[in-house]
Amino acid sequence: MRIPVSYIPGQPTQLKGYATKLAILGVDFFFAIVSFLGALLITGNFELNFLGIAFIGFAPITLLLLRAISFVWFKTYLIIIRYVGEKDYKNVFYAVSFSSVLFFGLVCLLPNMLPKREAFSIVLVDYILLLVLTGGFRIVIRLVVDRLRLQQGSRLNTVIFGAGEMGALLARVLKHNGTHNYRVVSFFDDNPKVHKKYLNGVQIFNPDPSFEAVIKKFNIKVAIIAINQLSEERRIAFINQCLAHKIKVLKVPPAESWLSDTLQVGQLRNINFEDLLNRPPIQLDKEAIDDSINGKVVLVTGCAGSIGGEIVRQLLNFQPAKIIGLDQAETPLAAIRLSMADAVHQGIFETVIGDIRDWNKLERIFKEHQPSYVFHAAAYKHVPIMERFPEEAIKANVLGTRNLALLASKHRVEKFVMISTDKVVNPSNVMGASKRIAEIYVQALNFAERNKTQFITTRFGNVLGSNGSVIPIFREQIEQRQPVTVTHPEVTRFFMTIPEACQLVLEAGVMGHGGEIFIFDMGAPVRIVDLAEKMIQMAGLTPGLDVEIKFTGLRPGEKLYEELLDVAEDNRPTHHPKIKIAAVRANDYQAIKAPIEQLINTAFEESDPLEIVRQMKQIVPEFASQNSIFSKLD
Repeated sequence: MRIPVSYIPGQPTQLKGYATKLAILGVDFFFAIVSFLGALLITGNFELNFLGIAFIGFAPITLLLLRAISFVWFKTYLIIIRYVGEKDYKNVFYAVSFSSVLFFGLVCLLPNMLPKREAFSIVLVDYILLLVLTGGFRIVIRLVVDRLRLQQGSRLNTVIFGAGEMGALLARVLKHNGTHNYRVVSFFDDNPKVHKKYLNGVQIFNPDPSFEAVIKKFNIKVAIIAINQLSEERRIAFINQCLAHKIKVLKVPPAESWLSDTLQVGQLRNINFEDLLNRPPIQLDKEAIDDSINGKVVLVTGCAGSIGGEIVRQLLNFQPAKIIGLDQAETPLAAIRLSMADAVHQGIFETVIGDIRDWNKLERIFKEHQPSYVFHAAAYKHVPIMERFPEEAIKANVLGTRNLALLASKHRVEKFVMISTDKVVNPSNVMGASKRIAEIYVQALNFAERNKTQFITTRFGNVLGSNGSVIPIFREQIEQRQPVTVTHPEVTRFFMTIPEACQLVLEAGVMGHGGEIFIFDMGAPVRIVDLAEKMIQMAGLTPGLDVEIKFTGLRPGEKLYEELLDVAEDNRPTHHPKIKIAAVRANDYQAIKAPIEQLINTAFEESDPLEIVRQMKQIVPEFASQNSIFSKLD
């Protein structure tokens, strides 16, 4: 196909743009004529002869010329019709005001231009009329465009919870942006001073008595939380109220996370299960943590995992000399390097690929870097898999911990903080028992002769969103409209958020003096089926109707309820309300060393899993297998 020489790509669009500008300029000029005529008629008591007298001379021509120059000078024609706003109104005000002032100045200098007595009145009325016409024209354009935009496609009726500054800003953003699917039809606010008032033409309601009525009246499908200061209890109550009425809930992120300090529609976030945990902010002794970490070399094992990675991120806030991140997983290790590129380039964070079961590799790391602190998060944690391969649980969780602990003691590391789990309490599976054996080893080594390292253990439950947790599994099943699989209707678990758990790990590491097992306040246990139902509702779906909940039966080694203390343990408080110390049974290092070494050797030499687990049960007498082939050993 031959393209004509005169063809210019995009020319129709350019011509359309010029035509729009000329049309707006023409309308404004027409309004200038109308307003002057109107001023003459009003000030002349609508006498036509007065109108004729006023048009003798150069007054109209002079005024219209000044108007044209002002319109061009202040670019009143450069408006984007669908985004007409405050700046456009200002430009019109400046143009009309400037040209009116100049015209009145000329009238004073040349008194014959207009009748002397009526000159000021004519200029004033003309000024007011033109402001009303040009400004009103732009308001009408905006209203028409907004109406057409609302009629396009299928918009979801939306209520904004919060009629303050953030709520007003959000309403403006949603109104002026056509890339979303939300139509703001009402506001909720707890402040009685704003009830029954209007914000940008939208009524504000009291949510307590009016919630159901408003939801039904406006057919609300989406609620957006837009309040800076909102208590956890109130936020959770409102979310649950919305979910009960099948309303999807979104939230405005904190102002410090807005792009270029401007709220954008794409920054609205879905709520997640963490938003339903009533967790007051954790108060850290930042000064004590800073005194301990500042300027020190810290080794973090399992740094590419969810817990280890968050520990690294939080440690960076306390200016360590260097953090050595050790992990055997190649791809996640590369990912964490990219996510912390600044710290890597500054030499503060260095990643090392290696296996905690490799004594020689660990020895080289300790010799080269001489860490003062070790945070040991590397472990195998998946209960059903470790139930099938107990030898691997021993190699990673017991041998790996032993290697690190011995080298930490040998190189006189100040503190060694081990990340444990609530599954060590009256363990019902291989994974929990292997971590309990690791606890026993490091606690006994703490009191061993000639040891100078303080060994500290932190024990907590499931971490929301961590690798292997139910949250990402449920989320994927819901997105694909697959049945959400729950093992048992009554199974419950303790939950914490990743930042919450890691903050308490740092706090416990600082307050510990060696030999303690710190347990964290996990709040009330959560039924997994309740978690599944909430996640389905948060996706705007109905449990059992849109997404089925399927019970699959307890997995090998799994129990209904987790515990943080066994029957023989007690706890005592610390200065931190969320951290307690478990009063566990003491173990002599020389007494437990031999059976643990024998267990490690068996894991490498013995092919029979029953023999490995039998030895584990001898070291941990409270280990009683559940729903497992190893139950025959109890």
